[in-house]
Amino acid sequence: MDLNRLLKVFPGIALTWVCFLVAACCVKLTDARVGYFWHITDLHLDTAYNTKGDTFRSCWLTEHSHSNTANAKRPGLYGDYMCDSPWSLLESATQAMKSKQGDNVEFVLWTGDGLSHSAKRMHESKRLAVLRNITDLLSRTFPSQFVFPVLGHEDASSNFEQIGLLWKQWLPLEAVQTFQKGGYYTIEQTKSRLRIIALNTNYMRHDAKYSQSHPSAVKQRPDGSYHYPGGGHYGGTDQHMGKHYHTREGSSTGYLYSDRQRNGYSSSSNLPDGGHASALSGSSSHESEKQWEWLEEVLAKSSRNKETVYIVGHIPPGSDERHIGHPMPYGHSSYTEKNNMRYLRLVKRYSSIIQGQFFGHLHSDSFRVVYGEGGKPVSWMMIAPSISPRRNSESNNPAMRLYKFDTDTGQVLDYTQYYLDLEQANKLEEAVWQPEYNLTTYYYGLSEVSSMALHNLADRFNSADDTQFMKYYRANSVRHATSTCEGVCLLNHYCAITRLDYREFRSCLETAAKAMASKNGTPRATSIGSSWNTVMGHLLSASFVRTVCKATIVFIASALSCLVVCLGLRQTVKPCAGVFLSTATHCSNALERK
Repeated sequence: MDLNRLLKVFPGIALTWVCFLVAACCVKLTDARVGYFWHITDLHLDTAYNTKGDTFRSCWLTEHSHSNTANAKRPGLYGDYMCDSPWSLLESATQAMKSKQGDNVEFVLWTGDGLSHSAKRMHESKRLAVLRNITDLLSRTFPSQFVFPVLGHEDASSNFEQIGLLWKQWLPLEAVQTFQKGGYYTIEQTKSRLRIIALNTNYMRHDAKYSQSHPSAVKQRPDGSYHYPGGGHYGGTDQHMGKHYHTREGSSTGYLYSDRQRNGYSSSSNLPDGGHASALSGSSSHESEKQWEWLEEVLAKSSRNKETVYIVGHIPPGSDERHIGHPMPYGHSSYTEKNNMRYLRLVKRYSSIIQGQFFGHLHSDSFRVVYGEGGKPVSWMMIAPSISPRRNSESNNPAMRLYKFDTDTGQVLDYTQYYLDLEQANKLEEAVWQPEYNLTTYYYGLSEVSSMALHNLADRFNSADDTQFMKYYRANSVRHATSTCEGVCLLNHYCAITRLDYREFRSCLETAAKAMASKNGTPRATSIGSSWNTVMGHLLSASFVRTVCKATIVFIASALSCLVVCLGLRQTVKPCAGVFLSTATHCSNALERK
C-alpha cells in the first residue's frame, strides 16, 4: 500500500479506534455505581448562645448585655459572625441535609469540633451532654446511615471511653474498641474495597519524644485545663435498616447493635489491649506513637489487599492559608514539624491507594496538593468550611458539603457545597440553605477531581485578577464579605495549597515575594508555579505545539462525534467529554502563550 493510499484510509481507522475507546469508556462508567456522602465539620454548638446576648462576649447574656444601648446589634436567630453556633443553626443544617439528600447517602463524615471554643471551661459531664445532643440530632436525621465522627481539638479533653459509648450506634464493635483506646479507628466497606481511616489529629500537635521542648506542645492537667509551655492560656477564638455487616471472621453477630445494620461497613483493628487515655493526657506520647504505627500498618495492609482509602481527620497538615504573616505553624492547633513531615511521607508512599483526604478545623474552603518525586502531583486534600460562622480573624457563612463518588473505587467525582447566607437568614428569620457552587461543571470547570486537576487550578492563582482565583477566594470564606486578596495574601494562599512541608512553605513565600519584587512595574507578574503549559512552552517550539494541537483538535472532533451516539447515555458520558475538553483547553492555553 503506497503512502497516498495509507493517508486516505488513516482517518477511517483512527475514527474506528476513537469510537471503540469511547464505547469502552461508556461501558465502564455505566457499570460504576454512583453514591453520595455528606461532610460536615466544626459545628461548635454553644448552649449559652442567646439572642439577647452581647456579640462582643460570645453572644452570652451577661450583666453587660443589659447596659448596652437599645441600638446595639443583637445576635440573630441563626447565629452571629462573632459567635459559635446556636442550636437553631444546627437544626436548620440537618433539616437541609435531610431534605436535599437524606436517605440516598452512603454515610456522613463529621470531622470534629462539636463543642464550642469555650467548652474547655465546662465540666466533663456537661461536655459529654453537649456531644450527646449533637449525636442524637444526627441520629434522628440519618436513622439508616453511618455517621463517621472524629475528634476535634475542642473535643480533645473528653474521655475516649465515654465518647465511644456515645458513638457506638454508628461504629462496629472493633472500631469502638479501637476508638476507646486512642480516639482513632478504621472502617471497611464490605461491598467494595473502600476503607475509611479516621485519625485523632490531636496527637499530631506534639511530638512523642520532644513534647516538652517543642513550642507546639500541650499538656493537660488532671482537672482538664491546659498548660502551654512558655506560659499562656488558650480560650479559643479561633437506628438502622437491614443491610449486612460482617466481623473480621465473617460472623454477622458480635456488634453492640447487630439488629441495626448499616450500609455494608465493618471495622478491623488489631490494637493491643491497653488502658484509657484522654487525647492529651500524660500517656499521650505513647498513644501518639501507637497511632503512627497503627496508621502505617493499616495503609500497608490496604496496599497488599488492593483496597482504596479515605483518610479523615480534624486538623489538616500544612499551614493555614488565612494566617497571613505566620511562617511557622500556628501554635498548638497545627502539626509539629516532625509530625507534618511524617504524615506527608506516608501519603506520598501510599498515594496510589489514597483516593481522598478530608479535613476541617480551618473554618475555610480550600484544598491541598501533595507532590511526589520530581514535583509530580500525587494526592489531594479537601478542607471543608465550618457550620459555625465564628473564626478568630475572618468569619464565614455556615456551609456543608455533599460529595458524589464511585462507591466501587472510592473515586470522588464531584461535590456540591451548600451554604446559609447568615445575614439574610437572621433578617428574614428563615434559614434557606442553597447551593453555593459545584466543584466541576459550574464553578472551576474541572474535568475530574484529581491531584493533577487541582494542581492545574492552583497554578492559575498567580494574580488577584485571575477569574479562578477570584472564585476560589470568594468561596474561601463562603461568600462572606472580605477584603481583596493580593500580594502577600495571594502568595499565602498559593503556598499553603501547594507547599505542605513547613520549610517548603517558608521557601515558597520568600521565593515568590522576591520574584514579585523583581517584576515590579511589569503589567503582569510571572506565574508563581511552573505549570505544565509553561514547562512545555520552554521544551517545545511554537510550530511543533501548534501542529500537535491541531492534530489533537481533529482527534477530539472525531471523538465527540462518537459520543453523541454512545447508546444514548448522555449523562453517563459527561466525564468522557470532560477529558477531551480538558485536552483542548491545554492546547488552547499553549497556543495563547505562543
